Amino acid sequence: MSFLDKLSDGIANTTKDLGNLAANATDITKLQYDKKVKEGELTRLYEKLGKKYYEAHKDDDMDDEDIKATTAAILRIKEISDELMEKKGGKACPKCGALVKNGSKFCSACGEKIDDIFEE
Repeated sequence: MSFLDKLSDGIANTTKDLGNLAANATDITKLQYDKKVKEGELTRLYEKLGKKYYEAHKDDDMDDEDIKATTAAILRIKEISDELMEKKGGKACPKCGALVKNGSKFCSACGEKIDDIFEE
């Protein structure tokens, strides 16, 4: 085998090896991406499941610190949201939570009739 044949074979093998490495790297990247997507889906499912559990058991006579902490956090978020809506010149729509300006008769976001949220 001549020098040029050996060189040509070496280049061909190196090119083939590099192609395999690139394909392998692409496969790894795709699998890593797919794994992250599935982990995100699983996290959302856990959150949904946890919310369902909380909604089902929040009124139970349980001494569960997680439920107490969750209820306290929900109430604090509502207080902050109400304060924010007030500073924006309105209140939260009882149906969709959108800002309803003082004096409005209907929610501009969902069309809900607004009766007494401004009476206090």
